[in-house]
Amino acid sequence: MDKKRAAFLSIFLFLAVNIVCLTKVIESYYGQEYGHVYTYMTVALLSTLFAVAAFFIWRKEEYKKSK
Repeated sequence: MDKKRAAFLSIFLFLAVNIVCLTKVIESYYGQEYGHVYTYMTVALLSTLFAVAAFFIWRKEEYKKSK
């Protein structure tokens, strides 16, 4: 698997993790389990950072000038 395809698939993986974690944040907040809110929010923020990094890797590979 080339670098571009791996980055593209990892973007979707990290966004899926983000959606699940943000859902858990909302459920934990309304269930008044505030310790879980911080845990899931931290994981959601990290997955967002990883998705952004994967996006820049994908963009670099996608628009690289062919020789």
